[in-house]
Amino acid sequence: MPALSIGERRIAYEEYGSGEPVLWLQGTGESRHGWVGQIGELSERWRCVATDHRDVGESSYVTEPYTPADLAADAAAVQDALELGPARVVGYSLGGAAAQELALARPDLVRSLVLLSTWAASDGWFKAQMRNWQSIRRQHWDDEAAFLGALGPWLWSPATYALPGLVDGLHTLMIAEDPPQRPEGWIRQCDADIAHDAASRLGEVTVPALVIVGEDDLCTPPRYARELCALIPDAELVVIAHAGHGALGEKTADVNAAIAAFLAKH
Repeated sequence: MPALSIGERRIAYEEYGSGEPVLWLQGTGESRHGWVGQIGELSERWRCVATDHRDVGESSYVTEPYTPADLAADAAAVQDALELGPARVVGYSLGGAAAQELALARPDLVRSLVLLSTWAASDGWFKAQMRNWQSIRRQHWDDEAAFLGALGPWLWSPATYALPGLVDGLHTLMIAEDPPQRPEGWIRQCDADIAHDAASRLGEVTVPALVIVGEDDLCTPPRYARELCALIPDAELVVIAHAGHGALGEKTADVNAAIAAFLAKH
């Protein structure tokens, strides 16, 4: 597995397809494999580069706290090492927070932004939610299935629960992650979620941006997507019907169509 060494830290990444570059940044608890439903289709046209954040996948586990800005610096280091130049950047949840920071810190590396199921700044409600997630993780430290079962209502829409076996199938895919994320990595990534605060700076983003949200997202509700669109000049909004926070897995075709159409324009 290719990886970049940043001091004593390893940041793993993988490339798929060819063409103009698209950088993919995943959310809390997910490695680059979480993009399989998107990259499998979109790598037919684009050079897709997906990273593993710190504390997940084949990247290094750390002990010190970090923020989405630190994850953005890791992503920028990968882009520089691969000489990608300005790339279209797609970020989901925590990866969306990192994508915002990347566009602010290194505008030379970002051609356009797709922000999926994400938010501009962690308010009191969001911070309380993340602390609930950390509590659930600690209660089910050694039982991934029980952990995902308890977390599920934050991830999936009522429509997804109404389809027999779909939630179980999605959880099976998540449990099959190899290597699985260690619980302490989850806790630190939630701390990074809590630390996110880009709202006052998003007016400085000058690249085209698309914001995608599931209409039933309980984790990053549509009000957060509307706020992003209000803060980022000329940002576009797409709301995915009958989808929750995990819209990329629940309504893959709809999400892919929105992303592909935007990437083709920008």
